[in-house]
Amino acid sequence: MGFKTSVNGSSDIMTQAILRYGSWPMLFLGMSAWIIHLAATDHGILPMLGVLALTMALTFLIEHLIPYQPNWNRSHKDVRRDWLHAIVNLTLNRALLWTLPLFAWMSMSDNVWPADWPFWVQVVFAILILDMGIAAAHHASHKFHTLWALHAVHHSVKRLYGFNGLMKHPLHQLVETLTGVLPLLLLGIPFEVAITLPFLVSLSLLAQHSNADYRLGPLKFVFAHAETHRFHHTNDKNGNYNYGLFTNLYDLLMGTFHYQEGATPSTSTELGIGGRDDYPKDYRVQLIQPFLDMQSPRPMPDSRPRRTKT
Repeated sequence: MGFKTSVNGSSDIMTQAILRYGSWPMLFLGMSAWIIHLAATDHGILPMLGVLALTMALTFLIEHLIPYQPNWNRSHKDVRRDWLHAIVNLTLNRALLWTLPLFAWMSMSDNVWPADWPFWVQVVFAILILDMGIAAAHHASHKFHTLWALHAVHHSVKRLYGFNGLMKHPLHQLVETLTGVLPLLLLGIPFEVAITLPFLVSLSLLAQHSNADYRLGPLKFVFAHAETHRFHHTNDKNGNYNYGLFTNLYDLLMGTFHYQEGATPSTSTELGIGGRDDYPKDYRVQLIQPFLDMQSPRPMPDSRPRRTKT
């Protein structure tokens, strides 16, 4: 009996380790590679939507198998709201994609984009540029009142799980998208490369806000995933760090990267907007609230004291 218990215990530990260190490479790197392959071989949008749906399902499954905070897997009366945010924002992302050919005139030259590079390298190149643009808009949203009022919707969450990444005010998502995409339009990004980006952004947002206890080891200093992004959602000054979407490149360059071993937020009281426990939770009210906040200035996130753990 003791031997069997020991074997079962060792097996459980090994399974947990495989899930912790293997889930993120599978769900982000693996599924991203699949999306890129589908685009490169001209399979169209529907198979990519299938990959995204599969990733969502696996993300929620793994969140229950290796939860970072078990309580965050339970509804906080926010499921309907989060689904509405996700549906609206995913739809808008893909709708905007189809308008890209209308902006082809913005390209500086037909010869700027490195079209002779392998397709997957072009996609990685586009991701790095997109990442810097979105991170810059994200950083600005913590500095300027009007942008913060829109961005506060995203920071109002009191738990972190996959869908939180898609919980954004549509106007703020538009600001981030335009900031990231404009440089790519100037460079003349081909439509077949651009078509991968909304899907890759969605995969990154799912992984970045996941409640799964992912571990990346030293790679956490390279990729902007949940292990580091949780700091960004704290309701103190730690929330003014880690703005990157795909990588930590912007934060490392701007001095806004933060990671403290053992200090990652793990309770709902550490999340949200400092001094705004009354922030509305209803989807429709969240669409209106930013405009009300713009008319009555509130403290910016920079004014919150920084919390440390011992």
